[in-house]
Amino acid sequence: MVGLMDASLKGRRALVTGAADGLGKAFALALAHAGADVAVCDISSSVSAVADELKAIGVKAYSAVADVANEKQIKKFVDDAAIALGGLDLVISNAGVVRITAPTKDSWEKTVDDFDAVIGVNYRGVYLTGRAAIPYLIKQGGDLINITTDHMHNCGYPVITHDHTDDCKWKDIQRSPVGGNGFDVYDSSKWAIKGLTNTWARGLAEHGVRVNSFGMGATATPMYLGFVGDKPTPAGTMMPADVAAVVVELVNEGPQGRTGDCIQVWAGHPTFLRPVGLEGRLTARDIGR
Repeated sequence: MVGLMDASLKGRRALVTGAADGLGKAFALALAHAGADVAVCDISSSVSAVADELKAIGVKAYSAVADVANEKQIKKFVDDAAIALGGLDLVISNAGVVRITAPTKDSWEKTVDDFDAVIGVNYRGVYLTGRAAIPYLIKQGGDLINITTDHMHNCGYPVITHDHTDDCKWKDIQRSPVGGNGFDVYDSSKWAIKGLTNTWARGLAEHGVRVNSFGMGATATPMYLGFVGDKPTPAGTMMPADVAAVVVELVNEGPQGRTGDCIQVWAGHPTFLRPVGLEGRLTARDIGR
């Protein structure tokens, strides 16, 4: 048994989608090391091995193969997870896919297929996961965290205000504008999540449920490293465990913490939880005004 690193989340019952590897697995492990019981799902059967790792830490764990874009599968997973853990008060909608798209070159058939695949997982999946979990969350309050992308922030782009300039390893490097070519469907799916997050934050505030979106820059996950290929991993690339530690810090803000915020951690910067953003509110009460 590995044992807990701390017990700050002891008693919490968490659910993480897309948790067979990468960030989802890192989120699940970080939550377990902080004492939370964790349910995990993925389209890959290897997610059961992640549940075994969670149990070895000393917490309850439940796993299932489920497609977040399938309403019956994700509803069953959420319901079964709540039974296995005795409820749910923390949900991380992490499952996501990316396809490189070229509006000026792709065939109509590829265009439709890419759109349905990406929106199906990245937006429909987040919506279905949240809707299935909300009845459990409102029973006693909790956290709903929707994973987005750093494509939604302005760091590193000279034409817009740069954040934490002195700490940024890329501060002197000319970069392309936000939303580079090839990511029109992917980026739009993540912007949709941001809108959903803001709306749910307002609607669920009276029930003590915090809803935040969380995006990160280049992180050494199988998905990202697949794009890098045989090239050297870019300097400043973050590690999944470091990103996951920031999520634990966010959860530990507790009921009086931010809600409706669009939180970012950026490759090339120190990885930490930044102050409440312009859209975040310090308390659920504030956002209900």
